[in-house]
Amino acid sequence: MDSKKQKLLIEYLISSPDTFALCQTIVEDTYFDPEFRNSVKYIKQYYEDYSTTPKTRQIEAEYGIHFEKYDIQPDEIKYLCAEIETFCKHAAIRKAILASPALEDKGKFEEISTLFKEAVTVSLTKDLGLQYFSTVEDRLERMLNEDPTSPTGWTDVDAALFGGISRKELLLVSANSGGGKSITLANLAFNFINTGLNVLYISLELSEDVVAQRFDTMFTGIGRRDWREHTDEITKSISLAADESGRLDIVQMSAATTSNDIRAFLKEFYLKYGFEPDLLVVDYLDNMEPNEAVSADNVFEKDKRSSEQLRQIAVDHNMFTATASQLNRSAIGATSHDHSQIAGGISKINVSDVYWSIIMTDENRAMGTMFFHIQKTRNSDGVGKTIKMRWDNKHLRILDEPGEGLKFKAKEHKELSKSTDDGNKLLSMLGDI
Repeated sequence: MDSKKQKLLIEYLISSPDTFALCQTIVEDTYFDPEFRNSVKYIKQYYEDYSTTPKTRQIEAEYGIHFEKYDIQPDEIKYLCAEIETFCKHAAIRKAILASPALEDKGKFEEISTLFKEAVTVSLTKDLGLQYFSTVEDRLERMLNEDPTSPTGWTDVDAALFGGISRKELLLVSANSGGGKSITLANLAFNFINTGLNVLYISLELSEDVVAQRFDTMFTGIGRRDWREHTDEITKSISLAADESGRLDIVQMSAATTSNDIRAFLKEFYLKYGFEPDLLVVDYLDNMEPNEAVSADNVFEKDKRSSEQLRQIAVDHNMFTATASQLNRSAIGATSHDHSQIAGGISKINVSDVYWSIIMTDENRAMGTMFFHIQKTRNSDGVGKTIKMRWDNKHLRILDEPGEGLKFKAKEHKELSKSTDDGNKLLSMLGDI
């Protein structure tokens, strides 16, 4: 963009403080030609200090450049917004290109990726939110028709969460090593595909074949020890289930995968298949790295960024997202859990929308039981509830715990006459029952 047009955009910006307020978040002085940079920097600082744009004589007194002010019309405001958005985006991309060689020499490829991601997303805020009082009926109707909440498939869990987990939110589960993290994530995925939803299962630890065999067992009850003698049965059972299930895709990605890596995969996934998954499972969070380099000593910040960046994927792609984390040594053998027992940074709990820990001791496993202890929910009163689950080792399934025995409705009896000896004895016996 030539300097004449740049000057016109600056003049339009200072002519309408309200429009400048809309645009100032994307306007950087370094985007403009050198002759205008100090003026733009001054205008931004002036607006920050005084909540309006400076007079032209003030700018001229400071930097010797004369700008005009106009009584701009609505069509000119639309023109300004469109032009300044395009100008700033292109300038940000050029800036990223120029900064890349130096970063490449230092091996900072994630920072290069972040620069370009930020550059291509430069835009004005067009969504101004929800007008509460004037949209009540429309909002409620939309929420009824587009309920972002989906059941987990576990009745008591869903009751504690007021219906289940929601799109654009992050579910975090935790357990001791070998205590059921991956199995819980796989069971959640199994429940989702059984309701017709599509699941992408990203494993940062186990191979695709090992994860797939777990699902084989869930569908058939045939474990890894015996599968070789039952390949036909497994194939037939899963083929029948596929007709009534959502889609399940399993991919192994390397440890130290970042959210940017997952975003790139989702883009390729969409380009190939033409849709995005409903549920994203990442097994598991502790094996992820943030998009940018963070000191290994700063575990809180590392986990905070990894969690925030993974959750933002859920927001940007309107997906359910679930992941897991280890518990630390203080949780070994414990029958109750709290936030202090999470391994690494507690920041991952702070970022999550729903968090429960898994209690599964050797005794629990032998008895076919386990517990979900809900430690955080943003949208329900489920915090502090411990839910007993049934563990089906043959099928690797986590199931609802059966009810507390059968409950009978008392049968109505005609009152027996107490005038006989037998009547009193019989009533006494019934009372004991």
